Amino acid sequence: MLSVVVIGRNESLNIPRLAESIRALASTCDFPVESIYVDSASTDNSAALARDGFDKVLVLEESKHLCASAGRFTGTLEAKYPWIFYLDADMEICTEFFPIVSQLQDLEPYFVGIIGLYIHKLDNGASTVQSFARLVNRGVGATQFGGAVILRRDAVVGAGNWDPSIYGKEEMELYVRLGEGKPVVKFVSLPMIYHYPEYFSRVELVLRLLYPSAGLGKVFWGYGQSLRALAIKGNIFSLMRLDYEPYLFWLGMILVIITGFLVSWKWAAVLAACGVAGFSLWLRPGSLIRYVTLPLSMVSGWFKYFPWFRPEIEKWTGKYLA
Repeated sequence: MLSVVVIGRNESLNIPRLAESIRALASTCDFPVESIYVDSASTDNSAALARDGFDKVLVLEESKHLCASAGRFTGTLEAKYPWIFYLDADMEICTEFFPIVSQLQDLEPYFVGIIGLYIHKLDNGASTVQSFARLVNRGVGATQFGGAVILRRDAVVGAGNWDPSIYGKEEMELYVRLGEGKPVVKFVSLPMIYHYPEYFSRVELVLRLLYPSAGLGKVFWGYGQSLRALAIKGNIFSLMRLDYEPYLFWLGMILVIITGFLVSWKWAAVLAACGVAGFSLWLRPGSLIRYVTLPLSMVSGWFKYFPWFRPEIEKWTGKYLA
């Protein structure tokens, strides 16, 4: 039994495509599938379109704190089945993943969820494939997950649900709590979703990492919010265990600075050049720039975490009443 929880804001162009893929998935399952659309106070006709394609539609009240995590938080509470397939409205489920969904009951007990490949189809015609593979001693554990993932509902609720006060990096924050720093979401190397995002140039991507108004908006503060949330919940060291790369990077930078003061800045420069070259080869493309700019988000986001926020439902409609 599966609940599909979709979140979105002003996604009228994408909703019909996603709804059709959910119907196609449901037709291949021999168990009940419910679909829930959580709308974040859209100003277009998203909610009206969703009523035609989803079993339930919830419209959240406008708030400056509304975010993806708030939608998933609400959708999780509304979902009634043991498994939840989380999706963003600008996605489409790949048919190659249908058999995986049909066999969810066979997932090893160690794992609390499953994820596949993301195929990003940019609006400039380009496509990229995103993998989440990491080898662990009990199969293939995902390094992280994004907006599309299937999770056990009881695991999400047992971990405290999605944190609706985190604007960005909310998937990482939840993953830390789900497995206490262990990779407990299984990765399978099959296409899971098509994602239809906007294209950004390299320059635009760098600017988005430097300050909120460059495009990321309040999502810019997500890492700092996650840090503070996990510190409050006592999971900060689990974060470093799961997402260790940025901390190794900055440990290396600190060693470079210490070398400069204690030995010479010439040797510090050589060490820095070697370190940057090594990290560039080891890390995923673009990670180095993200880690260099990460302290900006960490420090500013720390003070943007408002744990008291809970989204309110303005409207509720459905093809059936609970």
